Amino acid sequence: MSLMKQIVKTGFVGSGWARIAQAPAFAILDGVELTAVASPTERRRKKFQELFDMPHAYERWEDLMSSDVDLVCISAPPHLHLPIVRDGLRKGKHVLCEKPMAVGVEEAAEMSALASGSRQYALIDHELRFLPAVRQIKQMIESGEIGRILEVRSVVSLASRNSPSLRHSWWSLEEKGGGALGAIGSHLIDLNRFLVGEISEVSCALSTFLSSRPDEEANPCRVTSDDGFSLMMRFGPASLAYGAPSLIHVTTVCGYTSFVFEVIGSLKTVKFDGAGRVWEVHNESSKRARSMIDPPDWHALEPILPWDELVLQEKIRQSSLWMHGIFSVGFAFFAHRIVRAMQNSELTVPDAATFADGLVVQKVMEAARESDRERRWIKAG
Repeated sequence: MSLMKQIVKTGFVGSGWARIAQAPAFAILDGVELTAVASPTERRRKKFQELFDMPHAYERWEDLMSSDVDLVCISAPPHLHLPIVRDGLRKGKHVLCEKPMAVGVEEAAEMSALASGSRQYALIDHELRFLPAVRQIKQMIESGEIGRILEVRSVVSLASRNSPSLRHSWWSLEEKGGGALGAIGSHLIDLNRFLVGEISEVSCALSTFLSSRPDEEANPCRVTSDDGFSLMMRFGPASLAYGAPSLIHVTTVCGYTSFVFEVIGSLKTVKFDGAGRVWEVHNESSKRARSMIDPPDWHALEPILPWDELVLQEKIRQSSLWMHGIFSVGFAFFAHRIVRAMQNSELTVPDAATFADGLVVQKVMEAARESDRERRWIKAG
């Protein structure tokens, strides 16, 4: 008799990112029931429930945890993650927690300890690990195709917060886990770790370009989180590039949106962009040129996917996920892996970021904040 669980009941705490990416991703998968949503805002809760034809909608996340859902996706503000995760794991739910994992290392350590004593999945939503472009680059790195890793660079420009009229919220408060370092930097730190390995030290400059934002009554409220940052990292001995640097530059107040993640090797450079496309350029093709006029000889690569993910990719392209970009697309591939693992009663989800990974990322971010305050390199962890 098969032990496969036929239907995975999913619940969502939060109605922002869950509505844009998480619920649409699970909706296109076989063997999944979108069961419940919890959100304190009635309008958003009802809209979410109607949009995905869900049987249950709760004002309190505690009520969702008492329901019969199997997997809970937690996309509430970071300062709420710890109590929600604690309750979920104690009630036998698999949990997928948004990043940043927590507010501070102490909370992240407690969450990691809870996960280590649980038989449930306790995962962090670093979905870019599952983007086909990233998996293609990982294979190229590990095969030695790009040669010795000399440097990693990621530059992300977003227009998401460039309007001074954007309302003040938890995102504007460092003490509640807001800011670009936690929202975007955590993904890129994890991606560096996933592809290359241990990060040993960091040097960071955080920037708050808009020091106040209006509340609901249009009164100015102080912003304590960062709108952007520049982070330099060095890889440690437990990496594929001991001593090599990595640069992460992020702004959320740009006039346009762009994403580039680049790995520079001794034989070739490889990158992926905000459309999920992979590109490579061979070092020898440059002919040692110094001209700024001739463009580099980039060649597009097509990631190789197994048959089930080829089918999934076609479903993604016909859904709203494709329009929302690499994070939504990556999440759909991640969700597919989670559901498959649950249905096959597997003990882990291969390649997924665990709470132990989330704790390491939290330590790197804390070192980055300390570096910004003290204006010097800080050991990571």
